[in-house]
Amino acid sequence: MESIGIVRAQKNNKIFVEFTRESACGESCESCNAKCAESEQELFEFNNTISAKVGDLVKIKTNDKSVLSYKFLVYGLPLVLFMSAISFSYYVFNKMGLANKDLMSLIAGILSFIISFVILRSIDKNYGKTSGASILLEKM
Repeated sequence: MESIGIVRAQKNNKIFVEFTRESACGESCESCNAKCAESEQELFEFNNTISAKVGDLVKIKTNDKSVLSYKFLVYGLPLVLFMSAISFSYYVFNKMGLANKDLMSLIAGILSFIISFVILRSIDKNYGKTSGASILLEKM
């Protein structure tokens, strides 16, 4: 995955690069009411390892495998934990003969979202320390 951006600011050993977010569904679709084809500007902060200056064009490359792995973690882990927590707790509460097993199973599922948030937060902190391996900047 590659994107080209412009360095908008420089502070200490950091650069702030502005990228145009591309549409998720294609070019510009006049008949679409979702407004997803409208391009938006986003500003990202990077370590200035390429000696870029304000106004320089910068290309960012990301490892596709890493991006897909992170997407699976962010979307898949909470879903799997949620479904597992609801199924397991419903089975256990049904065996115990509790009257509010549906409500209690839902509460267990919501608690699983909190647990998945904590897990993802710790993974994100570890990823932040090693993010240089999956994101590569090039000066153009």
